[in-house]
Amino acid sequence: MTALRELQRGFQSWVLGDASAPPVTVADTDAVSARERLKVYADAIRLRFLEVLGQDYPGLHTLAGDEEFRRLGLAYIEAHPSHHPSIRWFGAHLSAFLRSTAPWREQPVFAEMAVFEWAKGELLDAPDSPVVGVEDIAAIPPDRWAGIQPRLKPAVRRVTLEWNVPVVWKAIDGDETVPAPSRTNCAGSASRTECAVEWLLWRQDLLVRWRSIDPDEAWALRRCDTSEDFGAICAGLCERVGEEAAALRAATFLKQWAADGVLEAV
Repeated sequence: MTALRELQRGFQSWVLGDASAPPVTVADTDAVSARERLKVYADAIRLRFLEVLGQDYPGLHTLAGDEEFRRLGLAYIEAHPSHHPSIRWFGAHLSAFLRSTAPWREQPVFAEMAVFEWAKGELLDAPDSPVVGVEDIAAIPPDRWAGIQPRLKPAVRRVTLEWNVPVVWKAIDGDETVPAPSRTNCAGSASRTECAVEWLLWRQDLLVRWRSIDPDEAWALRRCDTSEDFGAICAGLCERVGEEAAALRAATFLKQWAADGVLEAV
């Protein structure tokens, strides 16, 4: 078994990029050398990795075009060899790679499209959970509202984007005319921070849905992540939107989250 294990490890190292020396148990033939024989497998696995990246990132593929997507895909394969037993997670680092690697870091919309598409993919894999509906919220006695703790279900993600990526992706998915990528919310001399828009993504009825969210709702959702109760959320909103508007704003959020189906418990 030791010899077999060493053969397997040597073969794996070769096909994943260690071309220093082929496994000694792979022999030359009259027709082709050991290196050429092994190269068939090395090329095949790279093609498979490229295929997976294309499946995970169809929007990025469309934005970049076939040749550029192949180029960035091969560069990513070299930079991030697969270490996970499941190929499902091979593309997990693509957005970070695109943000930090020339020449693609000069096109930040590529990294943002990767962020958006990976979040969508994660939602499809997220576990099922109970869902709190509007009728469940309505049944809570008024004297208990301050103590309830809204909890988001696992199939929820939030991403911060500067570019019109969701609009571009929707056009690509619908085979519509794709609008030019542009930075959103950037009138005048707005800073990059002012350009950023937060998006809420969730799975509902086996579909991935999304919508942009205002800064105060994004803040309230972060409070849900830390298990703060509704009273604390209202108190925090008082500082952000004023005492008169805070209670209504918080109640509106709670109703909207229930209508969207993003809560698993209160």
